[in-house]
Amino acid sequence: MAAYGGKANHLRYTCMRATIDDGAPGCLSLAGAFLERFVATQIMHVLQPASVELSVAAEHALRAERARIEAHWHQRLERACYHAQRAARQYEAVEPENRLVARELERRWEEALGDEQHLQEEYARFRRERPPELTAREREAILRLAHDVPALWHAAETTPQDRQEIVRVLVERVTIDVHGEHSVILTSHR
Repeated sequence: MAAYGGKANHLRYTCMRATIDDGAPGCLSLAGAFLERFVATQIMHVLQPASVELSVAAEHALRAERARIEAHWHQRLERACYHAQRAARQYEAVEPENRLVARELERRWEEALGDEQHLQEEYARFRRERPPELTAREREAILRLAHDVPALWHAAETTPQDRQEIVRVLVERVTIDVHGEHSVILTSHR
């Protein structure tokens, strides 16, 4: 169980299994900062040799994300085109003597054409702002970051949530074994 306490409100991890199961006192308590430093060190050991592979994986992930977004845009454009064509067919199928119906169908057709045009303009703007391929500058930035994982980990822009996400990907659990009264062995598992 994680808890914050003391005057400085420091993080502590406490084993409460015996308390929960049997009502016995907690069996182990560990300073959160110590455990977080251990996990961060383990993460750096895992990530350093794989920095080039990470950069390649990051590039593939970015390409896959861009392809997914591109496919989503194409689906939206197809749907808008279909709605405009359907509205046109409905308008053309109405009998001329049904002027009220014809006017409503014509309004819907014009609205569908306007929606389609607006979506095409948005897509064109999206393509200008985010080209489908990574630029040489983006590739270089990925490689630079991959070679400096500790700086990225400790950067002010890297939030605790970012670090937690990285840990969740790389670490399944942390096991703490107590040998004797003060000897603690920490291991992380994936």
